[in-house]
Amino acid sequence: MKDLKCGLRACVHNRAYCCAAKKISVDDSADCKTYEPDETKRRSLFEAGDDFVPRDYSVDTFVKCEAKCVFNKDRLCYANGITVMNDNKGEAMCLTYIRD
Repeated sequence: MKDLKCGLRACVHNRAYCCAAKKISVDDSADCKTYEPDETKRRSLFEAGDDFVPRDYSVDTFVKCEAKCVFNKDRLCYANGITVMNDNKGEAMCLTYIRD
């Protein structure tokens, strides 16, 4: 999947709002379990830095999914793209999740 957007700017895999991980795992609650906080990004005083980096959609990310979702086929995500953001609990959640 090449269109994997991530709003979790403090994640080590986030590159200008794109996920640069080679594979991610989404659990049965639609939470991204690959999310890994990067303390250097959290302490940065300049939040706009990533906004000036060109988007890189060239990473073809493998998405393993355990959620009961319409895009889940044999534990793999077949959506054209997904978006990951914070949920109400501060977890990384797949917003593309549509209950099956």
